Amino acid sequence: MAIAADTFRPQLLERRSRLQAASGTVSDDYLSELIAEVDAALERIELGSFGICESCHDTIEADRLKHNPLCRFCLDHLNQAERKSHQQDLDLATQIQSQLLPCRNIALDNWETQYRYEPVGAVGGDYCDLIVKTADSSNHQSLFFAVGDVAGKGVAASLLMTHLSAILRSLSLMDLPLEEMVSRANRLFCESTGPAHYATLVCGRTTLTGVEVCNAGHCPPLLLRQEGTERLDSNGLPLGLFSGGQYTITHRSLGAGESLVLYSDGITEAQCPAGEDYQEERLVSSLRDRFEHGPEAMADGVLHDIARFRETHPASDDMTVLVVRKRV
Repeated sequence: MAIAADTFRPQLLERRSRLQAASGTVSDDYLSELIAEVDAALERIELGSFGICESCHDTIEADRLKHNPLCRFCLDHLNQAERKSHQQDLDLATQIQSQLLPCRNIALDNWETQYRYEPVGAVGGDYCDLIVKTADSSNHQSLFFAVGDVAGKGVAASLLMTHLSAILRSLSLMDLPLEEMVSRANRLFCESTGPAHYATLVCGRTTLTGVEVCNAGHCPPLLLRQEGTERLDSNGLPLGLFSGGQYTITHRSLGAGESLVLYSDGITEAQCPAGEDYQEERLVSSLRDRFEHGPEAMADGVLHDIARFRETHPASDDMTVLVVRKRV
């Protein structure tokens, strides 16, 4: 069985204890019904049937069990009321996530951007953000940009992505150096999520001459210059692994028309029917083919090229690509 059932026992026992402590605040019948559900889940752990659908005897989705260890049926065998409730939750999650995504084409005096975000399901675990910041003293505008990938898929991953977004947006208001901002984000993410949760992240800011970038275990951003392409490798651990993680910053100058491209591994790990990965080399080739046509053509071109590469093979992961270009 893929589910480590014993890991849920402490959570269930804690839930039972809290229910008993709530005696007198809800009706006895309702309380007894909830305690019986917890006891039934504990019994399934003892019998070795925890995490197995009672209808088809297949494994219940792991992310659903993590959020509700009382689940007894897989998604395919929910009753009508449960299906309706699940769909309402998905619709709400989709709406919340779409509202968190930035405008697709933010532009400043010296910079222009385009991104494309394609979750593999109704919601995704990829993170993408663009935040414009104006310095009070000089009236100079800078742009904070970020792409990340939360471990997992589906609603559970989208909730963690929302949490990461809230952390970074709050920190972006504090005028912190980029390395301190990422360090604080890492500590907050560590302290407010479970030990199995982590997120890769690459983020940066535009400067008067170029960009500063911090890569916390994410796919290496690609710096497309007139004369060639440079990859900016990771210089830190993913967020959520160790609260004391340290991060360093890479500085690069950009000339007019040059671009920095951030992306998630759903791009480079997209597969064709033969099982071959799209890979970074194809991504660079697609971007360079459209380099002179601007960020919109570059972002759209990547997704069109991947669709041709995949043919009939379904997507298996969220895909995000973000282009930040120095204006001519």
